[in-house]
Amino acid sequence: MASRLSEKELKEMAQQLSCPSGDEGIAMGETMNTGNIGMTMNTIKNLECKEGERLLELGHGNCGHLTEILQQTKNLKYTGIEVSETMCEQAALLNIHWVENQKAVFKQYNGITLPFLDQSFDKIMTVNTIYFWEDAEKLLSEIYRVLKPEGIFIVTYAQKKFMEKLPFTQYGFRLYDNEDIMTLVNTTDFKIAEMVESSEEVTSKTGETVHRLYTMAKLYKLPKTSLTQK
Repeated sequence: MASRLSEKELKEMAQQLSCPSGDEGIAMGETMNTGNIGMTMNTIKNLECKEGERLLELGHGNCGHLTEILQQTKNLKYTGIEVSETMCEQAALLNIHWVENQKAVFKQYNGITLPFLDQSFDKIMTVNTIYFWEDAEKLLSEIYRVLKPEGIFIVTYAQKKFMEKLPFTQYGFRLYDNEDIMTLVNTTDFKIAEMVESSEEVTSKTGETVHRLYTMAKLYKLPKTSLTQK
């Protein structure tokens, strides 16, 4: 049984989950990578990356999962982007082999504007970050912009009915269910290909074993001919 955390401790935990920093952030990055690995690898599976494609991940944390991703698909080019300077630095350090061999690039950004040219990526993914998006509509439009026509973006998130039971999510989290996501996506040019639901047993950030319900929303960018006709 996990010890009961104070309000101050829960607020600090929520802040570190949102944007890890310092030594505590490094430790949180390790915890998040362990806790999110099932959701991350299931997301990769559903992206169905192909040889030679370019993949962008938003909010990669310490990216302890990168080797597993790159070993699954030949010549995949990975770019990771983070609001956290600490996580950006840690990811580059932990994956120095891939960085030096030009298989991976890590960048810091402001959480809203993506520093890439139009149609730069074949596939885009993000896991457990949407709760912290400052301007979800703007960021989704940016993701759409940098995704190639016929490209796929998967946003993976734990269900609201699960998240609202966790004591730290009342501090700075915006929670979503599938209907909320569909409403948000309808404000963009993305089309929903499918909503894949899954679940797993994990250890929460406060130490309890919990049954996590989550969804992978698979979004599709229209091909060039459709974009021209719009």
